[in-house]
Amino acid sequence: MSDDKRLTENGLLSEFHYQPHTETVTHRVSQPNEDLILERNSELRKQPEAFTSNDYMEQVASIPIVMWEQAIREGYQLNACDNQIADRELFRFLRSENGKKCMVTERKV
Repeated sequence: MSDDKRLTENGLLSEFHYQPHTETVTHRVSQPNEDLILERNSELRKQPEAFTSNDYMEQVASIPIVMWEQAIREGYQLNACDNQIADRELFRFLRSENGKKCMVTERKV
């Protein structure tokens, strides 16, 4: 039995599974779990060339939805209607212990 799992560029989990007794290959695409996203983030932090910034934006984090929801329950106002408050809370979360795991770059926030 041979398996191959990889994260695609758009963050999905692509899995190929070969079953020799039936000679079939199965391909499944799914949303990765929290551990895979955090593992990918860790790998990206080791590759400073992985992301390039443009004139108005730079990706600094990839936050699993489970961690996003947990942060809101812990009091971070990530879903605030006021963009200034939401931005401030996002950077406050990214400076926390869990937030640092979501960083894809070593850049300080």
